[in-house]
Amino acid sequence: MTDVNDVRAMGWDLGDWEDSLSIDVGTVYCCRKCNNVAMVTKGGLGVLQLGCCGDPMEKVNTCEGGNK
Repeated sequence: MTDVNDVRAMGWDLGDWEDSLSIDVGTVYCCRKCNNVAMVTKGGLGVLQLGCCGDPMEKVNTCEGGNK
C-alpha cells in the first residue's frame, strides 16, 4: 500500500486528485470507428472507461469521421 508521504512527494494535493478523477456532466465521448456518442449525465469522482467497436472511446468536443 502507498504511504501518504509518498503521495505528497508526488506534488499532488487533494484538489489535484479531485480534478483528475472528476467525471463531469456534459462530457462527450465518441467512437472513431462508428461515430457512436456517449454523454455523461450523472457526474462524480472515479474512473470512466467507455469502449465501442473493441476500442476505447475518446473524450472529444465534436465527433467527426467514422464509417457511418
